[in-house]
Amino acid sequence: MHTNVRNSDEKINLDHLLIEQVELAGLSGIHTGGKADLAAYPSDFDELRLLLDYAQTHKLPITILGSATNCLISDDGIEGLTIFTCHLRRRHVQGEMFCVRSGLLLDRAIDYALEDGLGGLELLGGLPGTVGGAIAGNSGAHGMHISDLLYYVDYMTMDGKMHRKQIHRDDFTYRNTPFSNRKDIIIYEAGFRLTPITQTSEARKRKDEVKAKRKLNGQYDHPSIGCIFKNPEALHAGQLIDECGLKGYSIGGAKVSLRHANFIINPNKHATSSDVKALIEHIRQHVFEKTHVMLEEEIHYVGRW
Repeated sequence: MHTNVRNSDEKINLDHLLIEQVELAGLSGIHTGGKADLAAYPSDFDELRLLLDYAQTHKLPITILGSATNCLISDDGIEGLTIFTCHLRRRHVQGEMFCVRSGLLLDRAIDYALEDGLGGLELLGGLPGTVGGAIAGNSGAHGMHISDLLYYVDYMTMDGKMHRKQIHRDDFTYRNTPFSNRKDIIIYEAGFRLTPITQTSEARKRKDEVKAKRKLNGQYDHPSIGCIFKNPEALHAGQLIDECGLKGYSIGGAKVSLRHANFIINPNKHATSSDVKALIEHIRQHVFEKTHVMLEEEIHYVGRW
């Protein structure tokens, strides 16, 4: 495949970036899904901008994926160009500001912040996914949300231009942000205002404790995409599913976790995404019939659904 785009009157070869027919199941948190027609792993601003230009020139739809820990990828794959952000992972410090690219895993970013003598994010330790994904979904745990310490977000629009948004906490609510379900932007970098600490041992201990609690709850036992449903107001989705007797219920290779009822797992790696989606619909309908509460997905459907 020969692919060139023009930038500053020079032709830039993209053959080293573009990969055809990429298997996605092994890259997904739940190990299901088909192939990406075309995929790329940009490592900096220029590569990302060139990829956007290429997709627009060839009229390709664009899908952005981080670590695919909260996405259900269609068994029929993803059309167009899939851009993975996992190579966008540089970070730097400016005083109390911890600045990190969107593709770095959140758990790793917290470790780096502590290495740099900055604390505050430890309660989010062990959350799966990338920094960009956590920001888009306002990930939270133990009464804290990532937006609590977020100061700015740099994002790229599909015309290749970079923009900065100063963060106002009123713009962020439970699992909803100015970046949620946006297909016209790519989160590139974020700045967190953290607390300088000279002794990091207590902060590391706090992070290790919350991560160990997740492990104890079985959240890493089997492939999954995390919590499937949002918590209804004043309720817990997992508790509703449990009270409806759905723990352990399965369709095909997909199964409701016995440890955490709001998790669907792929214990034998035999499930398809269609199995998972059918199980999601069964849970939703069953819970509604029993409780009159309509559960809403927290995950995202990606590809040819």
